[in-house]
Amino acid sequence: MGALTGLPGHGTDRARPQPGPPVIRRTAAPATVRALHTEIDNPLDLVAGHHLLREPWGAAATPAPTAPAPCPCDHPVCRTAAPQSDPVRVFLVLRQRVAGAGLRSLLAAVPDFAVVGSATEPDGALGAVRRVRPDVILLGTGPDLGTDLSAVTRLRAPGAAPGARVLLLRRAESTAEAARMLLAGAGGCFPLDLDEDQIAGAVALAAAGGTVFLPAPPPARLPAAGLDREATEPQPQQAGLTDRERQVLTQLGRGLSNAEIGRELALAEATVKKHLTQAMRKTGQPDRLRAALYAVRHGLAG
Repeated sequence: MGALTGLPGHGTDRARPQPGPPVIRRTAAPATVRALHTEIDNPLDLVAGHHLLREPWGAAATPAPTAPAPCPCDHPVCRTAAPQSDPVRVFLVLRQRVAGAGLRSLLAAVPDFAVVGSATEPDGALGAVRRVRPDVILLGTGPDLGTDLSAVTRLRAPGAAPGARVLLLRRAESTAEAARMLLAGAGGCFPLDLDEDQIAGAVALAAAGGTVFLPAPPPARLPAAGLDREATEPQPQQAGLTDRERQVLTQLGRGLSNAEIGRELALAEATVKKHLTQAMRKTGQPDRLRAALYAVRHGLAG
């Protein structure tokens, strides 16, 4: 909306406006409203009862309100009084439309969330997530874990949504599966048969940068030699890790590549590799997978 204000005159003509062009002051739309009213492709948005604004913000030059007027769509997020920050932007990728509609309704009832789009296939979601830039992507199950992890990689590619956290809507059957998810770039997983509060909490935790595995995966079955090594491996506080080595190991446990760790910590990729090599030597881990498992096992990954 725009506010139209005339310039006051001087002297005896103070009450009359001076000739000259008016000054236009425009008030930008609150970020929350912009986020909520991002155009969405999927008709299932109507399940959440949310509709787009008919008139773009700032289309008319009328007096600006002192506070944003409440949105007439009655969406749960719009009903929240003066939120202090933007809602968590969630994108759904579920092959089962009924499950997608149910999850959308659940998330729409949470004031801090805004479902900004959905798709039934990962490849069909690439263009949409690039436009709406979600914070969290919830990815439904495919025929096998490998297919889902391949979808995670595509969804977080530079041409899609590299900054989004991807949660798989399935259980991790073991800590080995959890490690595969982290190394593929996922932020964790949970099944859809959890309580509503648990699902909302998992999404919020992922949006804040945390790693989510609900329920906790059972430990993978290891050969006896592997069990002996795990029982005798040093704790992080006993391994003599430097602060940088601990930070790099923590980011590895979150599933980041060397390049992503470098961007996160403002380090050259070669420097990341050097710190990671030292961390693996000090903790007795022979490869990246076991180092990531070490970080998860000892609580470094959140």
